[in-house]
Amino acid sequence: MFKSRILFGLAAAAGLVLVSCGSDDSPSAGSAAPPPPPSAATSPAPAPAAPAAGATVSVKAATSPLGQILVDADGRTLYAFTNDTEAKSTCTGTCAEAWPPVVVDANWTVAPGLDSGVFSTITRDDGALQLAAGQFPLYLFSGDARPGDVNGQGSGNVWFVVDPSAQIVQGAGAAAAPAAAPAAEPATLSAKTAESPLGAIVVNGEGVTLYGFTKDVDGTPTCVDACANAWPAAIVDGELAVDGLDPALFSVVERPDGGQQLKMGKWPLYSFSGDAAPGDVNGQGSGGSWFVVAQDGKLVK
Repeated sequence: MFKSRILFGLAAAAGLVLVSCGSDDSPSAGSAAPPPPPSAATSPAPAPAAPAAGATVSVKAATSPLGQILVDADGRTLYAFTNDTEAKSTCTGTCAEAWPPVVVDANWTVAPGLDSGVFSTITRDDGALQLAAGQFPLYLFSGDARPGDVNGQGSGNVWFVVDPSAQIVQGAGAAAAPAAAPAAEPATLSAKTAESPLGAIVVNGEGVTLYGFTKDVDGTPTCVDACANAWPAAIVDGELAVDGLDPALFSVVERPDGGQQLKMGKWPLYSFSGDAAPGDVNGQGSGGSWFVVAQDGKLVK
């Protein structure tokens, strides 16, 4: 009996020890829970990366043979078209292929050192935003092969580079033009005479037949845009030269796109895309409006 009482007492004591140990690991109902670890939501956000310098710069200044002029972000020369009055672009269609407008997005800006107040945008007919300097919408020139070229300066006496104050730079085209050919070298031939099934007619320097367009009634070219793709204008680039024809019959006339077109008598002259080889006269009588030209400057009908 005595031994069993001792064992019972030891068992009771052990039970108390186990209960006491278990209560150390379990918080009481009134104790505070430990704070949660900080989450990403409460951590300080990293500072946003700064935009790349010049990422939206659309125009800057550069030194050229014409002085300080405006160029695009890649250094290509920018031009103004003096036919653009009231800050409205009039260079569209084939003109815009030769003189691409400077199209920008809504986040455009100018390089340091330029007065942003002289720049703005206009909305072109197709909805694009075109950069303008002062009153002049700005353009590139397809004839400029690399940054720094100013081959468009003075073209048609209507295309000019622009200085940082948004003023066009005139009267300096000669300084920017390529060196003149030696005097002994003949000028590029613009027109000559050739025999054809229609008699002696006028052709260009490569022998391609030239045509007059009866809708050019006042001597002003009216074949532009899609028409000019089929009937390319005979462009004079440099000194006018003819062979076997009366030079007094020839002149040049300014096209709506600013090019200088060869004219004989009262007729601006064109070639025809359907003539595959020199001597072809496939355009003769086309639409009742296109005719080859005789040596006296009259249309052959």
